[in-house]
Amino acid sequence: MKLSLLFCLLVPAISAIVIQQPTRTVDSNIMLNKRQGSPTALPTAHYIKRDLEDTLSLYENWADDCSNNNDNNNAKVAVSDLNNLWQTVTNTVYCGNGKLKTVTKTVTATKSSSTSKGSSDTYGYGITVAQGIAGITCMLFGIFFLIFGYCSFRGTLAATGFVFFAVMTWIGLVNNEPLHGYPHNEIVYLCVSTGLGLVGSFLFIFIYGVSLYFVGGLAGFFFAVFILSWKENLVIQIQVARICFIVGMGVVLAIMIILLESYTIIFCTSFIGGFLFIIGLDLFIHTGLINAFLTIFDGNKNHTNVYIIKTPTYISLAFIIVLTLASFGWQYYWNIISKKKEFGINIEEKKEEKK
Repeated sequence: MKLSLLFCLLVPAISAIVIQQPTRTVDSNIMLNKRQGSPTALPTAHYIKRDLEDTLSLYENWADDCSNNNDNNNAKVAVSDLNNLWQTVTNTVYCGNGKLKTVTKTVTATKSSSTSKGSSDTYGYGITVAQGIAGITCMLFGIFFLIFGYCSFRGTLAATGFVFFAVMTWIGLVNNEPLHGYPHNEIVYLCVSTGLGLVGSFLFIFIYGVSLYFVGGLAGFFFAVFILSWKENLVIQIQVARICFIVGMGVVLAIMIILLESYTIIFCTSFIGGFLFIIGLDLFIHTGLINAFLTIFDGNKNHTNVYIIKTPTYISLAFIIVLTLASFGWQYYWNIISKKKEFGINIEEKKEEKK
């Protein structure tokens, strides 16, 4: 009797110790909600060209928005994405001279969309007066270097001084431009760059002993930009390495003038002329080549510069080579073979005095 009573008391205790109740399974919906609380990080791998085109597509209609006086600012922008999603983007567009305009865009993602305008955020709406003046100026200087670069000593030094000082001034202005631009933005760029360019031209005429080597330096400067422009996002993507490469090319061609003056001067003037002519032409035909120059030298955090290479861009780069070779052949034949002329001041007069 006692044993049976003891057994009855021990059975519940043993079952309480050995037999454990199963834990409750967490509802899958609760786990899903917890996972949705913190969004999954975006993948780090991107296709550079697609990202660049997406960036351009957000800006390609800004010039139209600035020129549109209506209140209908809803514009559809197609961006290349794999997901069929849409979102509303509100941008504050700076239209120049302190004018701002708020634009609401419906961004629609499609699988087959692509940017057709390329770089309209760079060139703006049509061809502005400033672009026309800058383009014509670059083309005229390019023609001078292509034809008369070797035979006109003082003229070449003056043109080199103007281009060098104007470009350096533009780089300084664009990197220090405030968020909403300078007052009368285009006038500031044109007048200040032209004014300091004229100072440089007069200065280089009189210090020709030093300015002679700037012909090689300027050619190396443009030649480095030309090489970097053959790849989207540039051939050298590290900024410090790009600066070292550009400076190094300028120094190398400046030293080459000491070693092989005649041949180096012909090559330098030919390449400067070809590069300036195509850059000036690009301001009218909008191939996108100017974006490489902007990407390299415009480090302003308020500016968005995107360089995408398309077939017209390759054609522009190829024509720089064609113009350089044609000018080199012409200048070598006319000055070295036909005229037997050296590059310098009063060379012919000194030869006649010796005779």
